[in-house]
Amino acid sequence: MLDKPICITDIETTGGSSKRDAITEIAIIKFFGGKIISEYKTLVNPNRSIPEFITAITGISNRTVQDAPYFDDVAEAINQFYEDSYFLAHNVLFDFSFVKHQLESSGYTFKPRILCSVKLSRALYPQERGHSLDKINNRNGIKTDGRHRAYADAMAVLDFMQSAARQHGNDA
Repeated sequence: MLDKPICITDIETTGGSSKRDAITEIAIIKFFGGKIISEYKTLVNPNRSIPEFITAITGISNRTVQDAPYFDDVAEAINQFYEDSYFLAHNVLFDFSFVKHQLESSGYTFKPRILCSVKLSRALYPQERGHSLDKINNRNGIKTDGRHRAYADAMAVLDFMQSAARQHGNDA
C-alpha cells in the first residue's frame, strides 16, 4: 500500500520530444485510499502549431487551444497538485519528461517519485503480449471512451489500477 496519493497523469502533446514539442492538454487524477480525492484538467496553448497528424489522433487542433492558457499560466497550479504525491502514468517516462521539462522551464523544481502502469502490467501479467492501454483494458473488460484525450486516458489508467488491485490485492 502506498503512503501518499498517486497523481495519475496523462498528457497530449504536439509531438514526441519533450525538448522540441509541448503539452496541449493535461489531466491529473489524485487518488488515495481507494478514491479520487481531486482532479485537475486543462487544455494548454503550446505556443506553436499542432501538426495535422496529432490533430487526427487527439482531435486537438490549433483552434481548440487558441484561447487556452499557456503552460506558464498553469504551472504553479500543476506543480502544487503534485506536492507530496507519486507521479503515475502509462509509459511514465513520456508524460513525466514533458511535465518535468515544462515545469522546470517555468522555474519549478520537479522531483516526484514515478510509477509506471506499463511496468506494473508487465509484472502482473507476464504471460500477456502487449501492454498498451487499449490492450490491458480490453483484457480486463474496461471500456474506454474518448481515447487520446488526457482525462479519458488518465481515467483508463485508474480503471486498470483498480482492476489490478481487485485481482492482485492492494499490494499490486
